[in-house]
Amino acid sequence: MNTLISVLVGLGIGSITTAFVSNWLDRKKEVELNLKKILEDKYRGLLVFMACALDIEKKKYFTINEQVAQKTSQDYLNQVREYYYHGTLYSSDEVILALKSFIKLPNKETYVGVAQAMRNDLWGRKTKLNFDDINIEK
Repeated sequence: MNTLISVLVGLGIGSITTAFVSNWLDRKKEVELNLKKILEDKYRGLLVFMACALDIEKKKYFTINEQVAQKTSQDYLNQVREYYYHGTLYSSDEVILALKSFIKLPNKETYVGVAQAMRNDLWGRKTKLNFDDINIEK
């Protein structure tokens, strides 16, 4: 009888522990997916602002939700600076350093460097592609 009670208690505690751990892991995965989605959206918007900072004419190709109307490339670069400061909260070190390089020297090469860092941050995928491989304006 004591053995039967011990087995039943053991199964009950094991089931409760399994359910608790499973629930905790599911919540953790859901939070990570939500954070990744938010990060992806922020990075997508930032890449648009960076493209407009490089060439203001690109503005007509994007749907941009602007709190303040951006009229010049410098306006967009200022917006990138704002993202840079906010990004210190959620971006990887690699993205922050790449953004810093873009802000100091905005050009297509530093743009691609930021995009590569974002790709790695979001998906853990390093790339062997360099600027010449990605550049379509040759």
